[in-house]
Amino acid sequence: MNTYDISHIINITSSKLGKHSIYTYYNESNPMGAVGDVRLSEDDFAQTCLGANCQLNAMWSSDKGNLWVVDDHGDVFTNADVNFQKPPYKDLEFNSASYDIDWKVSEVFSGQLNGIWGTSDSDVWVTSFKGPALHWNGTDWKQYDLPQAPNEIDGSATDDIYIVGYHGNIHHWDGQQWNKVILPHNIKQDDAFTDVKVVNKELVYITGRSGCLLVGNAQSGFKDIGSPKYAWYGVGALEGRIFLAGGELGIFELINDQFVCLKDKGHPVGVFDDKDAVYFIPAEQQPKPWYVRYAPNEKRAWLRVTT
Repeated sequence: MNTYDISHIINITSSKLGKHSIYTYYNESNPMGAVGDVRLSEDDFAQTCLGANCQLNAMWSSDKGNLWVVDDHGDVFTNADVNFQKPPYKDLEFNSASYDIDWKVSEVFSGQLNGIWGTSDSDVWVTSFKGPALHWNGTDWKQYDLPQAPNEIDGSATDDIYIVGYHGNIHHWDGQQWNKVILPHNIKQDDAFTDVKVVNKELVYITGRSGCLLVGNAQSGFKDIGSPKYAWYGVGALEGRIFLAGGELGIFELINDQFVCLKDKGHPVGVFDDKDAVYFIPAEQQPKPWYVRYAPNEKRAWLRVTT
């Protein structure tokens, strides 16, 4: 891979292969010319398991532990046993480096894909920055029209999925259609929602740049327990605990509807969780990419990981 001015970690998840991190690389003079790879961590050493000549934006691991990844050209990558009908984007170049991974790749949309979530390898949703959400049913892809600029997608079941984004948009999939969620009366109709964490069908957390933290669900409604003192960039859950990325103000935990600062440094702008840990992604990662891991059952619960 070429040498680039900037390298950042932007996403972390785990699959049956191990822990994965998405890296993006670009030059300050040409940020739109970014490329990316997915690295697989083994014994604290990360090696590329998927490299591409474009930016990789998000990933998700299925119930069988297979990895799914989306990119800037509208491609979906997976190591699951699927049969995509359409080939990848015409100028896409990719490889699995030193790993023997059979990546299946398909261009499912003409434009950037920025989110992915599902319940199985035959029930996968991806979001596009231009708006439409696309669904893989194990055989083909179906497109559903939604507003532009979604930020995140998460769910708990095939009939309980949320997509949140800019311009006050929160949409819920009930198994049949996407419905716009009514916002609490105090929330600006053009608010920017940054992340969503679906704990279960009754308990959903949605963060906003305005400092709002919406709690509830699409059926019963949401209430805002946030504060304009904050700007939330992400939300994660671990062992019944809720964690928030507060940007310049640091890392927070929600305890009894109060925001408790756990770390006031790092400028976290993303939160990712798995069954054992929560990972906080900082805004500034130079000269080497790094993140903060919180694993409460480890001897060192808090760890700054430099890659």
